[in-house]
Amino acid sequence: MLKIFVFISFPFLLFSQDTLLPLVILDDVIISEERNGFSVEDFINYVKKDTTFYKGFKHMRYFQHNFKGELNIYNKQNKKIGSLIKHGTHFSDNLNAYIIYDTLYSSGKIFKRNGEYKYYTPKAFDEVFFPSDTIPVSLNINKKEINKGSDSQNMRDAKTIGFSIGTDNVEQNKGGIKKKLAIFDIDMQQYYNYLISDTLYNGYPCYIFSVTVKEDLSKKKKEKALVRKVISFFDKENLNVLFREYKFIYKNWLLDLDISVIVNMDYVNDKHVPMEINYNGFWNVIFFKSEKVDFSLSLSDYSID
Repeated sequence: MLKIFVFISFPFLLFSQDTLLPLVILDDVIISEERNGFSVEDFINYVKKDTTFYKGFKHMRYFQHNFKGELNIYNKQNKKIGSLIKHGTHFSDNLNAYIIYDTLYSSGKIFKRNGEYKYYTPKAFDEVFFPSDTIPVSLNINKKEINKGSDSQNMRDAKTIGFSIGTDNVEQNKGGIKKKLAIFDIDMQQYYNYLISDTLYNGYPCYIFSVTVKEDLSKKKKEKALVRKVISFFDKENLNVLFREYKFIYKNWLLDLDISVIVNMDYVNDKHVPMEINYNGFWNVIFFKSEKVDFSLSLSDYSID
């Protein structure tokens, strides 16, 4: 279902070292660290097997916390035509979780007369972040977790886009949109720059791993790159992902989209959890009404012993 690209919410990287390593650019700080024991090869080996980003989102469902979410819908003239605000508490006993709302407010053209959503995007975000019923929760991760068959198609697609960009799962796909998520595949490397640098993020020394579309590409070649940017900040102490930014642009007769996602992570009692999620996106899929939406979600007061 192509329209699932609306909720790229958020481990990526599984690629051949001998095909990517010569393409990785290092800044002066990282070159200095490499001389003192830092190995780019070791770093990439860890990154391609990383599960910390996905585990952080499992923590979000596993532990009780408060949330504030706001979604706005715009028309073609970029005028706001509807808003949806949800504040409440995500309760969990570490086996099952459910939501109780403190505030539930909507305005404008959000719902149909029968109470169902008029638009696909808020329905998709509800399934990912605001389940309507009690759901099972667990911290277990296995190799089939991301494409777990018991999940809905919406959830499987969200996991693929959010946690599988560049993985073996998408690189083995022989064609189509999913193949374009294989940003480390040999065929796709011609479109990207790969850079390792460093920064200080919320007081944490971090490595930055950036994958960005080459600026000097022709318009025709740039159009082949669905993923325009993936920026990840890795905590130098443990290589947990503390920040991730995605940018997707794609246009053909079947699908037109322009989507940005930013995820901020932090620690609560040494547990790695999402704190802020921001989405801004437009998509238009043939046979469906186009949608332009921004969505923000703040998470706080995690109950973690």
